[in-house]
Amino acid sequence: MIIVKLMGGLGNQMFQYALGRRISLLRNTTLKVDVSFLNDTALNHTSRNFELNVFSSDIAVASETDISKFNDLQNSKLKRGIRQILPFVFPYYTIGEPSNEYNSQILNSPKNSLLIGFWQTEKYFLSIQETIRKDFTFKTPLSGVNNRLAESMEACNSVGVHIRRGDYVHNPETNRYHGSCSPEYYYKAIEEIKNKIENVRLYIFSDDLHWVKENMKFDVPVTYIDNNSGINSYLDMQLMSLCKHNIIANSSFSWWAAWLNANPEKMVIAPARWFNDSAISVKDIIPEGWQKI
Repeated sequence: MIIVKLMGGLGNQMFQYALGRRISLLRNTTLKVDVSFLNDTALNHTSRNFELNVFSSDIAVASETDISKFNDLQNSKLKRGIRQILPFVFPYYTIGEPSNEYNSQILNSPKNSLLIGFWQTEKYFLSIQETIRKDFTFKTPLSGVNNRLAESMEACNSVGVHIRRGDYVHNPETNRYHGSCSPEYYYKAIEEIKNKIENVRLYIFSDDLHWVKENMKFDVPVTYIDNNSGINSYLDMQLMSLCKHNIIANSSFSWWAAWLNANPEKMVIAPARWFNDSAISVKDIIPEGWQKI
């Protein structure tokens, strides 16, 4: 049994699931997700829910009994000592993420492992990318306004632009860690796409559209997406993935939208600065073929 601890919003949960899926296939065992961190409001800077249920894949949630097998071992020096001598007696392992960089040794995790980390690189699951894309098929077909938007995106040189603000701006601790992309980043990214693609139309996705409209000006046609919120926010990811091209924020949400984009000729532009702290390595986050600004 492989268990991955879910932390963060939809995009982070997708990274965590994708790594778990890869290892579960390597070990020929079941995959479950641990939602206990999501349910602990004392540990979360931003309220989070289990969000992977928007996909068609049937994802199993680990029980308290499942999780206790790992926690009991972590809390017992005696059991850990016995395992060093007789590993088959307590064959449960908790594997933490050593750094933001890809670590191939993680793929050697034993059959019974609890994985704790963010695992933000496609290198962990690129070899099974078709399986991951299938698992991340959205459960509900688009309808109404969203379906009409999807049709318009298909009919033009659409560019999905994600301007992430929200807790990145208003939560002091989150802001210190992540920061937010400047308007200048988006202007440079738009110019880069305009230099290579004619007659583009921007589709702006943001958790603060009022700020965007007041503070950012564009010299190409623009459509603002303002009809998805709350439990339907995931529909923005679904729509962004249907654009021909993507300009993403330093956000796993739009990272996955761009990754799920099936256009073989897509341009994806991503921020070179993913975190405020330049000491944090980001060399494995942005896939090859995406452009960094």
